[in-house]
Amino acid sequence: MKHISSILLAMCIGAAANAQTMQPGFKDFDVATGIASSSPKYLLSFGNKLYFYGSDGNIGREPYVVSGAGTPVLIQNMNTLSAHSIGLNYIKPNAVMNGKYYFTANDGGTGEELYMYDGTNAPSLVYDLTVDGDSSMPDNYVVLNNKLYFTADVDNFGPEMYMYDGTNSPTRITDINAGPDGSVYGPMVAYNNKIFFVGKTATHGEELWQLDPATNTPTMVADIDTGVRSSAPANLTVLNGKLYFSANTFLHGRELHVYDGSTATRLTDVSFDALSSLSVSSSPNSFAWFNNKVYFSARDTSGQYHVWAYGPTDASLAFKLNPNGDSGPKEFVVYNNRLIFTANDGANGYELFAYDGTNPPAIIGDLCPGPNSSLPQELTQVGDELYFSANNCNNSGVDLFSYNYKRVGVRNTLFDAEVEIFPNPVEKDLNIHMTLKRDEELRIRVANIAGKNIYDGTLLPYTKGKNKTSIPMRNLPSGNYIYYISNKEGTTYLTGKVVKQ
Repeated sequence: MKHISSILLAMCIGAAANAQTMQPGFKDFDVATGIASSSPKYLLSFGNKLYFYGSDGNIGREPYVVSGAGTPVLIQNMNTLSAHSIGLNYIKPNAVMNGKYYFTANDGGTGEELYMYDGTNAPSLVYDLTVDGDSSMPDNYVVLNNKLYFTADVDNFGPEMYMYDGTNSPTRITDINAGPDGSVYGPMVAYNNKIFFVGKTATHGEELWQLDPATNTPTMVADIDTGVRSSAPANLTVLNGKLYFSANTFLHGRELHVYDGSTATRLTDVSFDALSSLSVSSSPNSFAWFNNKVYFSARDTSGQYHVWAYGPTDASLAFKLNPNGDSGPKEFVVYNNRLIFTANDGANGYELFAYDGTNPPAIIGDLCPGPNSSLPQELTQVGDELYFSANNCNNSGVDLFSYNYKRVGVRNTLFDAEVEIFPNPVEKDLNIHMTLKRDEELRIRVANIAGKNIYDGTLLPYTKGKNKTSIPMRNLPSGNYIYYISNKEGTTYLTGKVVKQ
């Protein structure tokens, strides 16, 4: 049966200017219109909403919320007296507890403190932990058992952990390193019904600690680099029932470690130097659980960062995206059963790539065409939307973007033609019949669901009236594919899904 694309694919991409710069599946939320950057930061997913800080180019960096793929809405201009309500030196300054959004902000009078937004009323100050306008700088928010845990730097204690139960004032619950230097540094995470954090003491340095909420008692989990040296755990990530992190030791440098609830163990030594019996740090980061393995970015003995995988018993190089240099992979997330990450393949700059676990990784979309980089950051999934910060190099600056693999089958309003795609599902050849109202140069290509081209037609002249094209698909594996019809300027006129039987 014929598939009448002009009927079923009647969704409109939008204005012609957007269509010329945006690739299928992507959406640009230009919070700061014009050439100004909205510079979205601290993206947080909760339910069907995304919370983030951004700027509209006029009022500085303020809290926003967006539902699904809708329009971002300013929660409130928290600081009308200065440029921004929050700085850029935070790790995780926001969380949702009991349906309420808690975040760090500066109203211009109290310094950077803890605020709450219930979704209806104006945000309110939870508590001013410092005095005289100083900032306690709440950060590293973690929610466990309907309580909010965070770090704050208050008066003579330095950075410590605090707890807020939603009613009483926040309570300091750690001081393992007495004095103004503080004892809690870096990210915190909930695991095994406890709060894990990086604790600092004079006798052990910075090591992995845990706090039992039942007793509010902190204990050291492991002295990974024994003595006063610090292993300085980082990238604390819970995956498949275990806590993974990077840590530094004198003999092995910074490598991948795991804590299974009883023992902390070093798993890898990617950059081990057999000649010196010492290791250069591989500095693993961006951990994700995919295909029953831990995927991560790490530096090899040549000093280049590539994608590695650990499981079930050892680590191995998964792939080199850039065969001639450092691919710099980071921002690993699992989305639509694929590993999505930012990397540089040596030809397209830093863009989004997808890996299905079998085939070579494929670029999803080159938002900055050619060797320029869009630098996607803070990949955060909300339903079917994958949000991130990036620059698409079209004079709109750094914006909030989203990618949705289901956002195919869209028709540009500029394309005034009748198109038939058949048969669909297809077994052998895919036929494309177009009835054009003018002569036009068009390019037709077909890609797999990860974005890898399996048919990449050249730009060809098509005449007014009826035109026919066939694309061989008989030797392709069964599955979903996407076709694209674009013009000589690169504007995508029409996309849609094709099922290969």
